[in-house]
Amino acid sequence: MAVISYENVKDVSYDPYEEKYWDAGSLSRELNRSFEICHGCRLCFKYCASFPSLFSAIDGQADGDVTKLEESDRRKVVGECFQCKICYVKCPYTDRDNHAYNLNFPALLQRAVHVRARENGVELRDKILQNAELAGRMSGGILAGVTNRLMKLGVFRALAQAFLGIHRKKIMPEFHPVTFLKAFRKRSNSSAAPEGQKVVLFATCFVNYNNPELGEAAVTVLEKNGCSVECPSQNCCGMPGLNSGDLEWAVKKMKTNVDSLYPHAIEGKKILAINPTCSMTMKKEYVTFLPPGEWREKAAVVSAAVMDVHEFLFELKKMEKFSRDFKSSPGEVALHVPCHLRAQNIGYRSRDIMRLIPGSSIKLVEECSGHNGSWAMKEEYFALSLEAGKRAFDEIKEHKDHKISTDCPLAAIQIQQGTGLKSRPVHPLQILARAYRSPEDGGFEKGAVSE
Repeated sequence: MAVISYENVKDVSYDPYEEKYWDAGSLSRELNRSFEICHGCRLCFKYCASFPSLFSAIDGQADGDVTKLEESDRRKVVGECFQCKICYVKCPYTDRDNHAYNLNFPALLQRAVHVRARENGVELRDKILQNAELAGRMSGGILAGVTNRLMKLGVFRALAQAFLGIHRKKIMPEFHPVTFLKAFRKRSNSSAAPEGQKVVLFATCFVNYNNPELGEAAVTVLEKNGCSVECPSQNCCGMPGLNSGDLEWAVKKMKTNVDSLYPHAIEGKKILAINPTCSMTMKKEYVTFLPPGEWREKAAVVSAAVMDVHEFLFELKKMEKFSRDFKSSPGEVALHVPCHLRAQNIGYRSRDIMRLIPGSSIKLVEECSGHNGSWAMKEEYFALSLEAGKRAFDEIKEHKDHKISTDCPLAAIQIQQGTGLKSRPVHPLQILARAYRSPEDGGFEKGAVSE
């Protein structure tokens, strides 16, 4: 049996601008080392299918020797990782803690995806699924109604599964006739906010094309709290390309965002992202995947300015600038906390803010929904995605009489699919926006009780 040194980190590389990052031999050695560490620890067995598959393969045909793993087993482990990042949060051996093992399991598996994509190319399905903006432009607008009906037709979905590998039973996002950004630019811009309350909203492509009401709720809440809101030119954060291995596409998207957002960041404006995946990517991935030098320097400035919307609202609350002018109350809320929000280590700020609504009671659901970008849409991973989200679904069903909320719009779709709930969970920003209205003005049925 091969002896592997846990502290031999010569093949560690999480930077695509290092030559060894792309070296297949270096990657293979680092996979062996990391797999051996994980096999001996097993702390993360419950987070996704990758770990049980890894442990089963090593204990089975490899007879305890990680170097004897079949290539098919390695590919299975890599493919089943959907980059939730929670194993990195829980891992005791990470670079974040300056541990000698310098382990970053999701970054390593992402490296494996990148190396194999360079060798074999990016699948057509991945190129289609990663480009939400192209899908929005082609399927939204005047075609939105037709597109949404087609996506519910069994024959169309069977064809999509046969030719693109998109599971026929997966609930897909709806498209809207008017994008959020188009509607926003027709608004009057209130620019009289004090310093610290002039903000940039990174709406995300999902909000722009698939859930513009959420973007409107974000603007409503921010303006209610004395902020002036800008939405400069922006595109996809780039995460879908990182996950598919299309690094060139991802970096192009990142550069466009940095070019647009950098002038606002150096003016001291906070860049508020609605989707946790986007805020996590912009905070943590831009400085790794953009080229060294000027691009990384600018990315570092932008990343430092990025916040989750509720993270920002909580800062206003600490400065006693948060509006508590609530007119109605949601009562009991079951709040699902997405993995990519937990991975940012900022606390449960949407919970903390909703708790300020008189008469509210927030129950946390701290389990993965299993969606994770386009992974749950794929034919081979759809069933696994529902299995990954089962703990979240079961817990939410225990609170089905509550208002159901999640910080992630895609998780909302997955939760509806996995629980069978008639109505889709709403974002905490939508809860807040509605709570600022009275029952007579479209707020919740129950009036807010004064504290």
